[in-house]
Amino acid sequence: MSEEKKAPKKPKAPAEFLSETQIRAEVKAPSGGYFFFGEEDYLKRHYVEQMRLAALADSPIPEMNEIALDEESYTPETLSDAISAFPLMGSHRFVSLRLPALPEKKEGELDRLTEAISRLSDYPETVFVLFVSSGWADGARNGRPTAQSSRFCPPLKLAYVPLLSETRLISWLGRHVKEHGIGADPAALRELIRLCGREMYRLSSEIEKACILAKCRGEASLSVATVKESAALSPEEDDFAMANAVLRGDRKTALECLGRAIKRAEPPIRLLAGFSGVISDLCAVSQLVKDGATLGDVMAKLKLKEYPAKLRIAAVRGVPQERLARALSLCAETDKRMKTSSTTGYAPLEMLVCAVSAVARKEGGQQWRR
Repeated sequence: MSEEKKAPKKPKAPAEFLSETQIRAEVKAPSGGYFFFGEEDYLKRHYVEQMRLAALADSPIPEMNEIALDEESYTPETLSDAISAFPLMGSHRFVSLRLPALPEKKEGELDRLTEAISRLSDYPETVFVLFVSSGWADGARNGRPTAQSSRFCPPLKLAYVPLLSETRLISWLGRHVKEHGIGADPAALRELIRLCGREMYRLSSEIEKACILAKCRGEASLSVATVKESAALSPEEDDFAMANAVLRGDRKTALECLGRAIKRAEPPIRLLAGFSGVISDLCAVSQLVKDGATLGDVMAKLKLKEYPAKLRIAAVRGVPQERLARALSLCAETDKRMKTSSTTGYAPLEMLVCAVSAVARKEGGQQWRR
C-alpha cells in the first residue's frame, strides 16, 4: 500500500486589529480574551471597564467573579489559576492583567505568559483582558500588528487604541464643556490640545480646570485666554524643557520638569522614551546645522513643524556635539538599567538628569533661561 500523503498545514492567518466598531461591539458582549494596547490609556481603561461591567452583569456579587492582577501580583501560575476557576452565582468570570510592558522575551517570561493565556480556550466562562500601558510601543507598526503583539492572536483579540485625531478630541472636549453649562470657542479647544497634547487623561483634567476658571470669572464661553492661563506644559514640552535644561547644566529646572511628570503619574519608561527622543532629535539637528542645513531642511529630515524645528535649532546652539553624544549614551545606559534591574520607579530618571547636568556643568554649560 502506498503511504498516504499528509495534508499540508494551512498557513496561519496574519493577525489583525479589531476595528473601533468591533471593539465597541465586543465591549457590550465580551467573550474569550483581549489584548488592549496602544497610545491612548484613557480609552483603553474605558473599554475595559465597560467590558467588566458587561461580563459581570448577572453576578449578584461581582467581586466574587473578578480577579485583577498587576505587575506585583502576577505570576504565570497565578494567572493560570485565575483563568481556570469557575464563576460563582454568575455566568462569567472577569480576569484582567495590567502591565507597564510585556515581560522580557530573552528570559523566557513572555513564553510563560503566552502559555498561561493559551489555556483560555478551555474555559469559555472566563473573559480575560491583558492591558499594557501606553509606554510600551512595540505592538504596532504602520497600523499593523508587530511580531510581539501577533504572538497573542489567537487566543487574544488584538485591540489597538491609538490617540484620537484633533477633530474627534475637539468634539469630546466640547461635550465636557457643555456639561459645565458654558459654551466653547473651537479655537480655545484647539489651543488646549496644542498646549497639553492629545492624551485624554491629561485633557480631561485640563478641561476641568479651564471650565472652573471660566465659570469663576462669569464667562459664558471658554476662551483662548482662559485656556492659556489654566493649562500647564504638555508632556512633550516637558520632555523638551528637561532636555534643554540638562544640556545647559540647569539641574534644578530639569528636576522640576521631571517632578511635574511624576505628579501626572507618567510611566517611567514613557518619560525615558520621550527624553531620549528629544536628545536623539537634538543630535540629528546639531549635525544638520553643522552641515549647513536650513530650517526647511531640518523640518523635512525630522518631519517637524516650523515651531518645534526652530526650538531645536536654538537648543543646540552653543552645545558641543560631544555633550549631546554623551547625553544619548547616558540615556542608553539608563534604559538598560531600567529593563534589567529589579529597581522600579523614577530613581533611574533622577540619576540620569543629575548625570547629564553634571557633564554640562563640568564643560561650562550655560544656565538655561526660560
